[in-house]
Amino acid sequence: MSRSWANYHGHSFFCDGQGAPEEYVLKAIDLGISTLGISSHAPLPFDTGWNMPLKKMPVYLNQLSRLKQKYRDRINLLTSMEVDYIPLLMGPGHPRIQTANLDYIVGSVHFVETFADGCPFSIDDATPIFEKGINEIFKGDIRKLIKRYFELQREMLEKEPPQIIGHLDKIRLHNRNQFFFDEKADWYIEEVRSTMMLAAGKGVIVEINTKFFEATAQTFPDKGHFKWMAANNIPITINSDAHKPDNLLSGFAVVA
Repeated sequence: MSRSWANYHGHSFFCDGQGAPEEYVLKAIDLGISTLGISSHAPLPFDTGWNMPLKKMPVYLNQLSRLKQKYRDRINLLTSMEVDYIPLLMGPGHPRIQTANLDYIVGSVHFVETFADGCPFSIDDATPIFEKGINEIFKGDIRKLIKRYFELQREMLEKEPPQIIGHLDKIRLHNRNQFFFDEKADWYIEEVRSTMMLAAGKGVIVEINTKFFEATAQTFPDKGHFKWMAANNIPITINSDAHKPDNLLSGFAVVA
């Protein structure tokens, strides 16, 4: 029996992805993907290297609307955005997001507090900046950073729940370059799993993100949680967080 895939998390040249949305649609059709969601990074009130500029948002929404009609007989195309949760600045409940007529929202936390100069601290930045954030903002205490990171995700789930929570333990990313903390420590596992339990309780789907699977075999959440997730009825979706069309099914066959 053939398998039909769905992928609800992917980017395009409207943010930090490569290629036009139509390129993703055509590649998805070629791969036999039945449902494709394109979820460019939503605009923020400050400049980053990856978020969609506000002026491009109407063009983005119009283009996806046109593609939905053009390919409606070949694929179920959905319009989304990956929305950063930043208290008092942005989140899934922001009026701009709520009036965008999206099919669903991927809610993620990338930014955790700010440096003394007001520059936002992103856990997605290069490892030296990650280390700088630990030292300058959290006084060298990685545990405080991690607790704040998960606290923000739980705050989003309580106040502005999205339909999907994106890569909820991505703070592990830097452990592949340098050992910052023990991922098997009880306190850390409790942070991850209590966040997933809250998501399930709020009806939010937990994403298994395979973006780095082919390069590093990493998934977010880590595969060590998968059996626990199944035993605790955590709703999941497998998404590749594709930044180019060729990565739409990255890691799917192995992870599934």
